[in-house]
Amino acid sequence: MKKLIQLCGLVLVAGIIHAQSTLHISTDYKQTCYWNTTTSDFDKCGDNAEFSSMFTLNDAETIFTHTTSDIKSSYYVKDKEYKSEYDSYIYNVTSDVGNKYMFIVDLKNKLLKILSSGHSDAADDYLLKFSIKSSWKD
Repeated sequence: MKKLIQLCGLVLVAGIIHAQSTLHISTDYKQTCYWNTTTSDFDKCGDNAEFSSMFTLNDAETIFTHTTSDIKSSYYVKDKEYKSEYDSYIYNVTSDVGNKYMFIVDLKNKLLKILSSGHSDAADDYLLKFSIKSSWKD
């Protein structure tokens, strides 16, 4: 009985540790797509250029940090939603300089997407697509 209680305690602690772990997402390519007002789609895309970066989501899932070779930016999570039909997490965020974005972690297609929309000219709306090289929690 004592061993069963200890085992249950270990499982509970492991579950808490797993649930409160930092998510790391490394990327290796980036593509920028602009909104096409004619087709109503983000189909004006540039090359899928090699681009190494790291996104980190803290344990509490309140702050994303994006690190590139040139800059480190923070994005504060306003809300989060999981879309099971797309196997994607959607985060509405505000950058450390006040810009609003939608981060989409698309697990099915191994993409992290950043949507910037709502500009006075819809043609200025864009979607960044980062190819996920690897992801892990610690």
